[in-house]
Amino acid sequence: MDRHDNGSHPDLTYARMRMSVRLLPEYYADLLERLRTGRPLACCIEAGRLAEARMVARVGTNSHRGYIFLSGLTLVAAHRAQGDIGRLRTTMADAAEEFFSIASTEESHGGQACRAFGVGGIRKESEAGLPSVFEAAWPRYASSLRRDGDRLRAEYHAMASLMQRVEDTTAMHRCGLGGLNRLREDGRSLQELLDCGGDPRVFLQRTNEAYRQIGLTMGGVADCLALTFALHACFGGPRG
Repeated sequence: MDRHDNGSHPDLTYARMRMSVRLLPEYYADLLERLRTGRPLACCIEAGRLAEARMVARVGTNSHRGYIFLSGLTLVAAHRAQGDIGRLRTTMADAAEEFFSIASTEESHGGQACRAFGVGGIRKESEAGLPSVFEAAWPRYASSLRRDGDRLRAEYHAMASLMQRVEDTTAMHRCGLGGLNRLREDGRSLQELLDCGGDPRVFLQRTNEAYRQIGLTMGGVADCLALTFALHACFGGPRG
C-alpha cells in the first residue's frame, strides 16, 4: 500500500491508510494515561481494543491492528523500563508474556495461521523481545544511514532483513507457507542487490506486481518496519 497502488489490498486506499494512521495518537494518549495512573496491563489491553474499534468505526477497517499491538507493547515496555533502552527488550518480553497469558488471539488471522502452519508468529517474536527488530532491522537501518546518509536506501535494508526473518502470519494467511518462503527468498534477493550497490526500484516494482497477482502481502513485516523507524526516531540507534 503506497501512493502508487494498493498492493494486494483491494479494500484499502492510501487515503484510508492515512486516516487510520491519524487515529493512532488518540490511542497513545489513552494508553499513556492508563500507564501514568498505574492501571494494570488488562486495562491497557482494553485501550488497544478501543483503538481497533475506533478504526473500524471511523475508517471502516482495522488496517493497523498489528501495529496497535506492537507499538502499544513498546510503550508499556518503555514505561516499565523507565526510558532505559538497555532494559527495553527485557521489559517488552515480560509484557508480551503477560499479554498472551490474559488475552485471547485464537480468532485472529495470525492465531489461525500459527496453528495451521506450526509457527510462533508475533507471539514468539514478542516474547523473545523482538529479535527481528532489535538484532536485524534496526541495526541494519542505523548502519546504512550512517554509511550512506540515504534514508530510503536504509529503509530498504531494514525491510530486506525483516522479510528474511519475520514469521509473517499475514503472508501465511493469504498464501500459506509458500507465501512465507517467497518473502524470504525476495528478502535475500533485495539484500544482495543492496549490498552490491544496485538500484532496487525495478526489482521492487516487479515483485510488487507479482504479489498483487497472487494476493500476497506482508503485514507482519510492515508492522516491524514501522516500529523500527519509531525506535530510531526516539533513541537514535540501537544499543549494544
